[in-house]
Amino acid sequence: MAAQGQFMTAPGGGGGGGAGDADGASHGATSKSRGSLEDVGTEDVESQQDLKPWAQEGSSGLRKRKGDTAGEELQGEDDPEEVAAQRHGTWKSCVGHIITAVIGSGVLYLPYFFSILGWIGGIVMTLTFGAITWYTSRLLADAMVINGVRYRTYQSAVEAVFGRRGGILLAIVQYPNLVLTAIAYNITAATSMKYFAQTYKSFADSSLCTEVDTTTGYCTDCKLWVFGIIFGGVQLFMSQMPNLDSAAWASLLGMLMSFGYSFLCLGMSIYQLAKDGVQDTSVAGYPVDRIGSAQKTFDIFNAWGGIVFAFSFSFILIEISDTLKDGGRGPVWHMKRAVWVGTLIITVFYFFVSILGYLAYGETALYANPYVIDFWSNSNSFWPTTEATTNVARAANLMVLIHMIPAYQVFSQPVFAAVERTMRHRKGSRLATTRRWTFRLVFRSLYVAIVCFVAIALPFFSDFVGLIGALGFWPATVLFPIEMYRKLHRPGRWETIRLEALNLFCCLITICAIIGSVQLIVRDASTYTFF
Repeated sequence: MAAQGQFMTAPGGGGGGGAGDADGASHGATSKSRGSLEDVGTEDVESQQDLKPWAQEGSSGLRKRKGDTAGEELQGEDDPEEVAAQRHGTWKSCVGHIITAVIGSGVLYLPYFFSILGWIGGIVMTLTFGAITWYTSRLLADAMVINGVRYRTYQSAVEAVFGRRGGILLAIVQYPNLVLTAIAYNITAATSMKYFAQTYKSFADSSLCTEVDTTTGYCTDCKLWVFGIIFGGVQLFMSQMPNLDSAAWASLLGMLMSFGYSFLCLGMSIYQLAKDGVQDTSVAGYPVDRIGSAQKTFDIFNAWGGIVFAFSFSFILIEISDTLKDGGRGPVWHMKRAVWVGTLIITVFYFFVSILGYLAYGETALYANPYVIDFWSNSNSFWPTTEATTNVARAANLMVLIHMIPAYQVFSQPVFAAVERTMRHRKGSRLATTRRWTFRLVFRSLYVAIVCFVAIALPFFSDFVGLIGALGFWPATVLFPIEMYRKLHRPGRWETIRLEALNLFCCLITICAIIGSVQLIVRDASTYTFF
């Protein structure tokens, strides 16, 4: 079961200008976007004739007049006053949601991805995917408000531009990806509990321990499925929170935890560098002559997927924006600021953790043991440790576990909202009254149970995370934002060429990452024992 303990995560966007920047095109282009929407011919756009006007500040920031209900009326959703009352967020709280969703324990696997890609590949791909996410997230933020209508979900915004068929295509990509991310976080939490338990020598005598290192006396493998079920039990209660806005306190806690173990990782890397100096690193990464060209290629593809996932939050960007209260400069302006600040923080963290971790541990050790925290624990037999470093490992694993609790909700609440909203507005539905709470209890509990089962059946997070990042990166982060921007703003010829070149590049990256991830999952699954 070496593959199980080998991997765990990689969760896993802007401000200024740039070619095709949405701000530059949007000022003075509101009427232009209106004209393009009229050509779409969807029922959403046609229905706007009956709606009240909004006070407009350009498509980069629309302010809703008091009493206006355009966005909610258009979508036929809940009472507009009730919706407005549920919104308490600011751009700062949105930054918290973004960081909670993105900076997961996968940050602790970034040095491993650098060990595969080497200095050139690691730096270039991190910068590239970070810049792409920042740029396309700004394009997507411009689609939050169209013709004065504020959309609550990614799917509804896509439907406003491309019609019902476009919304269905987005949903096919978006919601399975959100569920896969919840599965990945369940795996992460279970693995954190496993590593925490294994730092105690007494755990080797537990019935949960299945393998003991005769040299150190510590447990080296255990029944991971038990920890997966424990985390699932916690999520049964957490999943009964009404919506994402009500989880703001949990996101704040999760953000603090992610900062906590990220700083521990940075501190331990600096300590290791001061103690033993720089380890083996290279321009091209782990030598191909040790693993063969085929495996090296698959590893590179999976590393791309892992880094992509590390920046992924486009799936929930508009859902996060739905927590923003009305007023001020408008939700689009506030969301763009959140994207800018959140992406900057994320990218800086990723670079420090990746570079310092790669220097401190070297590609040979990282390729064999991708989870950085494992280097600090007395339970390992491949790296010198002390009781003090073991305590750091315990603290880091505990922080990862606490972080995964709200992070799971950030990605699951949009799924809950979509399913419950759909069921509530079905003809003859009784969910709006007495059965609403019953349906929530049953559906969300069933969701948690299914996610938990899949997580304990496929506990290879680093492999899994590459697949998740690959499946969702191109369509949700690149394709739809770019095509929505083109439809709304009708850019010139050269800007269109640049946008479509970016589209093609990201599509090719996605295909490669899927290939690499599937190969690794198949390889590791062949050595895994379920119970």
